[in-house]
Amino acid sequence: MFRGAMFWNRKKARSVRTEPREHHYVFAHYTVREVCEQDPLQFFSIVGSPEQPKFLAWLWELTAKRIGAPVSEVNTAELSVTTGRVKDCPAIIFRMPPPEASAEAHFVAVLLTSSPEPGDAGNEASRAQFRYFTLEYGKNLDGSTRTVMCEWADGAHRNFGDGPAATTEDFIGAVERRI
Repeated sequence: MFRGAMFWNRKKARSVRTEPREHHYVFAHYTVREVCEQDPLQFFSIVGSPEQPKFLAWLWELTAKRIGAPVSEVNTAELSVTTGRVKDCPAIIFRMPPPEASAEAHFVAVLLTSSPEPGDAGNEASRAQFRYFTLEYGKNLDGSTRTVMCEWADGAHRNFGDGPAATTEDFIGAVERRI
């Protein structure tokens, strides 16, 4: 007796995505970082406020505008945000919608590493500083999945190689070891 599934009854193979989804990639690698660069203190203030949902929706709108197409391949409701501290730094952790291709991020961490002294608001040297980490989905040569720990600094994307498991706790631990 034939035991295999009939061709019309077989589950369709899940398509393997080879390129990152534009909205997912641009949101994690550019939109959030560039908005934070404009005013890190205000960025941290808004993300930690009741205005956060509106702000996140606006960030997705900025992403769509930059790409020139509405967000369609990413469920934006799957984005979650946690605020707290990593070591002594105020931190925002973005858990991205599940990644499907290399370079899409599992997580983004934004750490406020310095802020201006009161009364120094006009002094560029005292401008608030932040660090920006991503934990990205990757593939090994044999096709197995891995994570890749990265940081954006001075306009460059730095790849630190294999990252931790894609959990909030392991990502925060990896960020702590980098600061």
